[in-house]
Amino acid sequence: MADKTSWSKAAPARKAEGTVMSIGPIIPKLGPDRADEGLRIAYHPLDFGDYKLELQLTGDGLERAMKANSDFEVPTEPIILARYKKSTRTLTTYPVGTTFGAYFLEPKYLHLKTLILEGVVSPMVAMEDGDYLYYEELPNGIIREPLAGFGLAFDMRFIVESAERQSGVTTLRFSEDKGVSRKGDTLSMSYSLFKRLRRDINRTHRRSLDLANKAKREYLDATLNLMLDPEFELPIGDGTAKPVADILAETLIGRSRSAEAEAKAAARTVKKSVKTLAEKEPAELLDLRREIELVSLEELIELFEKKLGQAGLQERHWQEFFNGNAFVLQLAFNLPALAFGDQVAVGGTKFDGSGGKLADYAIKLGLFGNLALIEIKTPKTTLLERKTYRGGVHAPSQELVGAVTQILDQRHQLQNEINSKKVASKAYDVFTYAVPCIVIAGCEPATDDEKKSFELYRNNLRDVIVITFHELLAKLKALHAFLSKPPSTVAPATDTLTR
Repeated sequence: MADKTSWSKAAPARKAEGTVMSIGPIIPKLGPDRADEGLRIAYHPLDFGDYKLELQLTGDGLERAMKANSDFEVPTEPIILARYKKSTRTLTTYPVGTTFGAYFLEPKYLHLKTLILEGVVSPMVAMEDGDYLYYEELPNGIIREPLAGFGLAFDMRFIVESAERQSGVTTLRFSEDKGVSRKGDTLSMSYSLFKRLRRDINRTHRRSLDLANKAKREYLDATLNLMLDPEFELPIGDGTAKPVADILAETLIGRSRSAEAEAKAAARTVKKSVKTLAEKEPAELLDLRREIELVSLEELIELFEKKLGQAGLQERHWQEFFNGNAFVLQLAFNLPALAFGDQVAVGGTKFDGSGGKLADYAIKLGLFGNLALIEIKTPKTTLLERKTYRGGVHAPSQELVGAVTQILDQRHQLQNEINSKKVASKAYDVFTYAVPCIVIAGCEPATDDEKKSFELYRNNLRDVIVITFHELLAKLKALHAFLSKPPSTVAPATDTLTR
C-alpha cells in the first residue's frame, strides 16, 4: 500500500497528544438530503502515532435522529468508530449504522462487532473539495468512509453473513496472510481472497440478473402467444438448458452440482411428472419403469455376487440381506408372494413374541394368505458328506439334514398354535392350510456324483424345497435376461424361473 504520511490540506493542524480535534461538521457535496448530515468525526491523537476516531452528533444531527425515531436515546458513552495502531499498521473498526432511523448508531451486524484491517499505512485523506474524509488505500468492497460507519459494502453482506454463521465469530480480520483461518472468535481472511470473492459475487449477481431478465422475457412471450393462439406450443428447448442453480454454481465456484445431486434432481422431476406421463405418454412411462427395474436388478445381481465372494458372512447377515431385498426370496416360489416378517415366532403367544422358536423368514404365499417358512443358512453350508456312501452316492450333510428337520419342526409348531397367535396378534388374514418350507443353503455341488446325490435327496423331500445361493443368483440373471429383451421380441411367458 502507498505510504501517505500526512493529512490533506483540508484537515486542521494536528494538536498536542491527548487533545481532541473535531473535523467537521462533515457534509459531503452529495445534496442537502444526505443521511449523514449532522454528524462529524472527532480525531483523538494518542501516544506513538496512534489515534482513535469518535462519531459525534451536532445539534442538527440530534434533532434529525429524534425526528426519525421517537425512541432514540442520546448516547451516554463516546461512540468509538475506529482505533489505529501505527506500530502494527492496524485499523480496528467497530461498524455502526449512520443512517437516521430505527437502527441509527446500532451495530451494523448481528454478531460481528469488529472489523480489523491490517497493513493500513496512511491516515485518512480528504476528497478534492476537502470536506469528506476517507481511507483511500482500502480495497473495494470495504467501506472507506468513517461517516458511513465502516464495515463492508452492501453487496458484500453475504460475506459477513457467512462469517456469522460460523458459531462464535465476532471479529473479521483482513491481512496479507494467505487463505482463510480461524482462531477463537476471530475469522481471518486474506485481502487477495476477499478480492476474489468480491469479483465472484459481483459476476454471479450480474449473471443472475441476466438469467432473471431472460426468464421474464420468455414468460411474457409465451403468455402473449398462448393468449393469442390457444394452440401455440411452448418451446421445450434443445436439452442443453441448465437449472439456474447449476449456472450460478458454475459461475461462483467453477463447477456444477455433483452427479449424485443431478440424479436426485432428475428423480424428483420424474416423480412429479408421473401422473402426466401416465395420462399422455403411457408407453414412455412403461419404458422408463422397465429401464429402472433393469438397473435396479443389475445392481442387486452385482451386490449378490459380491457377497457370495465374501467368506466370513454369518447367517444373520444373509437374513438382513434378504430382509432388505425380499424380492429375491419371492423367486424361490412359483406363486405371488408378500413379505410377512423376518424372525417370526412360531412358538410363544404372538408372531413377534419372545420365547418359542423363530423362523428366519415368513411370507404370505399366493392369493389366499397361506403362510410359507424360509430357513436361511450361508453359502458355506456343507450340503453333502465328503466321503461317498456307496457307488458314488453322497449322503446329505448333518447341517443340511438339521436345517430340513428344523424348518419342519417350525411348521409343526406354527400349525399347532396358529389360532391362538392370530387372536393374540390380531392378524386374521393368514392361514396354515399347507405351509411350504424352503431352506436356502450352500452353493452348487462340484462333481457330477455330488450333483446327482443332491438332486436325488432334495427332490424326494415331500414338504421342503432346498435351493442353493447360486440357484437364486441364476434366477435373478434369468429374469434380467428376460426383461432385457425388446418388448416386440419377448416370447410367450414360460416357466423360466422354476427350478
